[in-house]
Amino acid sequence: MGESAMTLDAVLKEAVDLENIPIEEVFEQLRCSQEGLSSNSAEERLVIFGPNKLEEKEESRILKFLGFMWNPLSWVMEAAAIMAIALANGGVRQLFSSWSSFCYLQI
Repeated sequence: MGESAMTLDAVLKEAVDLENIPIEEVFEQLRCSQEGLSSNSAEERLVIFGPNKLEEKEESRILKFLGFMWNPLSWVMEAAAIMAIALANGGVRQLFSSWSSFCYLQI
């Protein structure tokens, strides 16, 4: 595990540019072949690199929903809803008397 672990650590730290070297050198740097890895090599790499899994972020559904409302199009639609209620009910004075319609339009 000594020498190959050091080489794989260099790959982990991106000290080796695997994209711009010939495929034979890539296999040499990664200590593998076209046939794949042995079970022992796979276990060793699992210890060095960890599982091949993306991290999942927990995101609040409420914040995600509110995020859809935070854009200029939503602001224009809300302003239009307020103006429509105000004009339909005869002015700003009666605007708040139809709060149920306002809430319905916001949803």
